Amino acid sequence: MASKTFVAPLIRQVTTRSYAQAATASKKEARVSSSILPSKTFVAALDNGSPVTRVTVAFRAGSRYEPATELGISHVLRSAAGLTTKNANSFILARKLAQIGATVSASGDREFVYYTLEASQDNLQPALELLNNVVSNQEFRPWELDDNLPRLKFDIAALSPQVRAVDLLHKAAYRRNLGNSLFISPKRIGKVSSESLQHFATANLALNRCAVVVVGESQDKANLVAQALQLSGSGAETQESSTYFGGELRKEMGGDLAHVALAVQGAPAGSPQALALAVAAKALGCGPVTKWGADNSPLAKAVGNIGPFAAAGFNVSYSDNGLFGVVLTVPKDEANCAVKAVAGVLRNPTLSGPAIQAGKNALKLQVLGEADEGTSLAESIAAQGFYTGSVKTPAEIASTIDQLSSNDIAQALSNAGKAKLSMGAAGNLAFVPYVDEL
Repeated sequence: MASKTFVAPLIRQVTTRSYAQAATASKKEARVSSSILPSKTFVAALDNGSPVTRVTVAFRAGSRYEPATELGISHVLRSAAGLTTKNANSFILARKLAQIGATVSASGDREFVYYTLEASQDNLQPALELLNNVVSNQEFRPWELDDNLPRLKFDIAALSPQVRAVDLLHKAAYRRNLGNSLFISPKRIGKVSSESLQHFATANLALNRCAVVVVGESQDKANLVAQALQLSGSGAETQESSTYFGGELRKEMGGDLAHVALAVQGAPAGSPQALALAVAAKALGCGPVTKWGADNSPLAKAVGNIGPFAAAGFNVSYSDNGLFGVVLTVPKDEANCAVKAVAGVLRNPTLSGPAIQAGKNALKLQVLGEADEGTSLAESIAAQGFYTGSVKTPAEIASTIDQLSSNDIAQALSNAGKAKLSMGAAGNLAFVPYVDEL
């Protein structure tokens, strides 16, 4: 029987409905501004009138920058966010954040690590002091790193087979730097020392490798946040360029399903080709658009009627490279024909006009939808700053998507289709063909 505990009382319903007209909601035009400080820190602000302010401090400290002898250290760095600092232990940090209703989270990808604060306008200043403490004064005490090992083990255990396949795909495609895994190997859990972590943080969490983004406040506030950071002025300057090799890696995990990520070389972030491939990935299809509905995407039509399966196009772009491909989950007995069909789509990609328009609409929905997610928007702006040195609002990005022509997308697909295939596969791989058989 359904509980009525949370049903609104009748008097409240009557009172609510008695208003003749709702108050007009105030709407503030979102304006983005950016600059580069003398310390080489990129600073940007998007003042959209939000009552909640998001502040992201990002660094070029992703897995691609890990030394060959310290693979997985970026994952440990993300996981260690919020541990004891020079000025406060982890309990005090957590307690003070709870008292002012703020949160601090750490995330990352292959290029960047993000520390993001969410706080109300009224409590922004004390929250910024705590964020500065978390980012600038980390100590990585050995006993706390030991206590943090179960969290790392949980991160690994919680990975889906599709994520594992995409991770293997990067390793097969790039071997090093961009090929480094986002996650620490289970065999290396507990092997990263406090000294190694401190050295990695000192070399990469520096002002010249930093971007500060504030969503919901002014550019002046963003400048003050950046200037208050107590970080080294100069970190590592060199960056090894990535090379696309192509190849395959497979991880036999058993089960009834095969999870395969197939891709060709894409385009670097900030280039028109990258945006065109992002549209093409959406145009290929991302599964049914209605629950329990049929998948009528070009990708699903290419795979054919082989029983239950899932297939989605994807495009990832980095500072100097990219991947364009498909993630496929299919029953193990149907893997051979399904993988070959997907490989055929990537080698000879052709999209109709309606499919391209559908891809544009889907990508615009994603971009504009992320604008409502303050954390995602702040991290996206930070990545734009690193990649291009400038920032576009979600509305401007949507307008750029509309301006892409079918010829632009066809040309980008044609160039991508000439590249060597790469594959990462996990699950039951008994009937998954090898790359040289595609």
